[in-house]
Amino acid sequence: MRDTGIFFKTWYSKNLMNEYLEDKLMRFLRTALKPFSILNLLDYLEEPQSRFNIEEYSSYLIYNQLAYLYPETENEKDVWISRAALFTGKKLVITPSPDEIAKGVFIPGSRFVPFYNPAVLPHELTFEYKGKKLGRKVISGSPDELYLFYSLLGDEYAPQYLAFESNENAERINNLDEYPEELTISVISMDSIYWSSGFKPGDRIIVQVKDWNIGLFELDILHENDIDPEKEKKWLTQMEKSLIQSFEIAGPCACIDEQLAFAFFLGQDVVFTPYAISLEFFLNWTKKISLEPYGVESRLWFTGEVIPSHSSWNMAIITSPSSLLEEALVHLRLPLSPHIVDICIFDALFRKEPDASALLHRLLPDKYCTDFIYVPVVERYIRRRFKDSSATYNWFADQEFGSLRNRYVELHNALMTYVFSLEKTGFEPDEIPDQGAVVLAQLMTHALSALENLDTSSDIDPIDIDSLWASIEGMEESFFEAKTAIQEALPDMNKKRFSVIRKEGNRHA
Repeated sequence: MRDTGIFFKTWYSKNLMNEYLEDKLMRFLRTALKPFSILNLLDYLEEPQSRFNIEEYSSYLIYNQLAYLYPETENEKDVWISRAALFTGKKLVITPSPDEIAKGVFIPGSRFVPFYNPAVLPHELTFEYKGKKLGRKVISGSPDELYLFYSLLGDEYAPQYLAFESNENAERINNLDEYPEELTISVISMDSIYWSSGFKPGDRIIVQVKDWNIGLFELDILHENDIDPEKEKKWLTQMEKSLIQSFEIAGPCACIDEQLAFAFFLGQDVVFTPYAISLEFFLNWTKKISLEPYGVESRLWFTGEVIPSHSSWNMAIITSPSSLLEEALVHLRLPLSPHIVDICIFDALFRKEPDASALLHRLLPDKYCTDFIYVPVVERYIRRRFKDSSATYNWFADQEFGSLRNRYVELHNALMTYVFSLEKTGFEPDEIPDQGAVVLAQLMTHALSALENLDTSSDIDPIDIDSLWASIEGMEESFFEAKTAIQEALPDMNKKRFSVIRKEGNRHA
């Protein structure tokens, strides 16, 4: 099973390449509808075809699940397929509920995961029927009713996706003092289609991917009389095998979307078929796979089994350093990149600290960072960047972001220090009970993502700011709960460890 340390999803933001190259790479992957090689990719990017670049971009694609590598054959090597190419033209099956049919709608929610670009939000998906674009309408429902439609994006993220639907939803969801009684959701208007086709409960909708990048789908009707139960049963069995194989190869991945996309890649010859059935039905049918808790998130996994933690405390978020500074950050196992360091420098300036001394103490704790070669490299960079940034930093212009960014920086620092302290205990992440190490890793990942958004140069919507404020409250609470549970468990863990050591000693006496 793949394992890159405590952070299974490698953090690549602004580490591998500049923003122009990253945008160009994304354009390639979102529109590449034929298999390609890394050399093809480097040609498109106008990058040198060096061994370093070949390995670097291969790692980038693998760890971010942006494309898949076919097994080598005698005649072909290094053949990749983008997710756009994998899913474009493929079909999936949706089964509207009797309530949706009665209301003349269907709710996209997470039903189309993983058949479209995950950068597109569910309410941004577009649908056509017989070449004509279908309209939308807005319906209301209780959070408990609507959240169910987002299970394949993770139940824990359902409130966020509904908050993106409208400012009114966001205000209700971000109100920490009151649980919303009602939310609204944008749905596909199907009145005329249901009526003209004689659609009834038991019938299904076949959906074909027309444009993976923008989330454009073509709908057709599959009546119950035309369904082949035997072929559906075969599909269910094959889908189950593909998902189990994906667990064995890639572990829990970074999200459910990645798990499903990889499973479709592994089983593409047999799972891409108009005789498929909805993933909702599949999860009700299978006894081997279910949605299981994974730290503060959820994943598809073996039913009733605990998803394993990672085997290393390594917090480094750079995989292939391209500078002496990045090499130092990797060697010191710090959850930092040059860009995150700069954001921490802005925080120090917001705190009105006169020099970089306090910041260095936070980012390079004396108890854990003692390397006499690499620590000075990081120190020199931070002192120089602090001096350069202080010359242009505007404290008054930073008021909107400063306080919020400070909360995330504080959480980032606290998580980093605590993980270092756990590493000193000698226990491995997979020995920490209740997936405590997984929770810490997920909180760190979310903190890093938020810090990226709170860059002083960012243009953030006020609603997003409200969401970040609401998120930090929950993240701080989750960290407190996880830390408390781990600290309470450590004495018993130590007793068991020393008991084993004593038994081992007596055995050899």
